[in-house]
Amino acid sequence: MNIIALAAAFFIVTGITAFAQQNAEDYSVKGKKIVGLATSLNNTRYLQGNNDLYKELFFDYGLGEFISTGVFVGYQKRQYSFLSVVGSDSKVLYYDQNFIPIGIRVTVHFTSFLSKQLQLNLKPEKWDVYVRYYASVTLNSVTDKFDRYSGHLPEDQINYTLYRTDEDLNYSAGLLTGVGFYPTKNFGFFFEGGYGPMGNFNVGIVGRY
Repeated sequence: MNIIALAAAFFIVTGITAFAQQNAEDYSVKGKKIVGLATSLNNTRYLQGNNDLYKELFFDYGLGEFISTGVFVGYQKRQYSFLSVVGSDSKVLYYDQNFIPIGIRVTVHFTSFLSKQLQLNLKPEKWDVYVRYYASVTLNSVTDKFDRYSGHLPEDQINYTLYRTDEDLNYSAGLLTGVGFYPTKNFGFFFEGGYGPMGNFNVGIVGRY
């Protein structure tokens, strides 16, 4: 956690220092509203089951020339099953886990720096290259589907703690690097990689106004 926080602070300070030397209003995100919908291409956190599609909604606002901040909320349901055996009788038992990450985001936009310092042809209306730091808490709830009147409870057959996350709240922080492409003025797509709330690789759609 401390390493991630230090890395995020380094990127933010470096970004502010570099951008302070620029005079590029065309690249500014100040006052812009950014809203989007994302999903994760993989899952790296918590016990893996039959995973539904992860969905994440976010909103950012441009506080400075090259810095935006905002909030996000996500949701994913994972379904699990296992075999419970009592004597000669067996039964498949099921339960679901619902994960809801909620957090804040701080993003440094590097498009101007890359375009001017590295001579890359990155038009501000088309491209958005950024580094993002986030901190969040994930709410975890379990919905069981056990037949408790049959006497076949999973606690009698297995170590139940191995099959689900016991904590109701899980805290996390991460750093993501991303690229957004806007085929139209207000609508675009993005891809980002790093350490996200639920996975390492995220994709989605975004609106910028």
